[in-house]
Amino acid sequence: MRNDIPEAATAPGAVAALPNHSIKLSPAMTGKLVQVNAIVGQFVHQGEIVAKLDSRQAEEQLQQAEASLLAAHADLIEAKANLTLALSNLNRVQSLYDAKLAPKKDVLTAENQVETSRAHWLAVRARNAQAAAANAQAATLLQWMHIESPIAGVVARRFLNVGDTADPSTPVVQIVDLSVVNIDTNLPADTRNTPRVGQPATIAGVRLRAPLEGTVTAVSPVIDPQTNAMPIQIRCVNPDGLLKEGETVTVSITLGIHHALTVPLSALVPDPNQSNSSMVYRVSSGVLTRVPVKTGIQWKNNVEILEGLTLGEMIVKSGAYGLPDGTAIDPIPDSNP
Repeated sequence: MRNDIPEAATAPGAVAALPNHSIKLSPAMTGKLVQVNAIVGQFVHQGEIVAKLDSRQAEEQLQQAEASLLAAHADLIEAKANLTLALSNLNRVQSLYDAKLAPKKDVLTAENQVETSRAHWLAVRARNAQAAAANAQAATLLQWMHIESPIAGVVARRFLNVGDTADPSTPVVQIVDLSVVNIDTNLPADTRNTPRVGQPATIAGVRLRAPLEGTVTAVSPVIDPQTNAMPIQIRCVNPDGLLKEGETVTVSITLGIHHALTVPLSALVPDPNQSNSSMVYRVSSGVLTRVPVKTGIQWKNNVEILEGLTLGEMIVKSGAYGLPDGTAIDPIPDSNP
């Protein structure tokens, strides 16, 4: 019979976390660890603190910066008030001078007082800005004492413990989010139908109760000259985190559908004269004849026949292995390939 058989390419693949979903966390500065909350296998939320450095010195610096900022802010308020008062006095003296009730020197004195007050206010404002910057820097420094997870995920590894010295080049823990994963695989460059982005794929693994459904997300335009293969990337949802990063799986990508002549898989028997070759028993005029066949794609319980049979010929579906060539039988209707 003829069946619509999915044409698929099968290859080994490696599980990988999505970009920025497998992260080794290290502090922004060097310090001694006083707390490590991460336990391998533990789930952590985005923004959760997983470790802390000794922050006593940073806390003291922040307290000093906050005190300096408060003092600078008070000075700024006072300088602003003095400038406002000097401007008001200048307006009053100018009015008296315009009414010829005050001498010119009083106006000049008032103007000098305004300029002095303005210069003092500008200087105090600059000190206030410096104090604010120092306070922000101290607050940032204290925040750097906390190592937070930028993603939600599971603790994969813990590299350091309480009492160890951590630095920006030394990770403390690794957090991995494998709720969705990439499968990296390679297909031969001479694959008849090149996969396309969006095509379906299935992923089989030793711990999977059933294959997972995935989608081709990337097809490299470059062929690896050493392996003569094209890199393919597949993305799939990973329920319960069954697939682990670095795990080897089997990938099957559906490349197309074609209408093929098929026979039941049970109809194939080994060719005694050629290893790795198959035959079927053809029925003609009540006599069995062993016919060598060339097989193609296997799909469910059927296999594609590329050479050896034509549509409409009667065959034995099963149970013929070992029967000699030329055995007479009573044909059973509806046994056509």
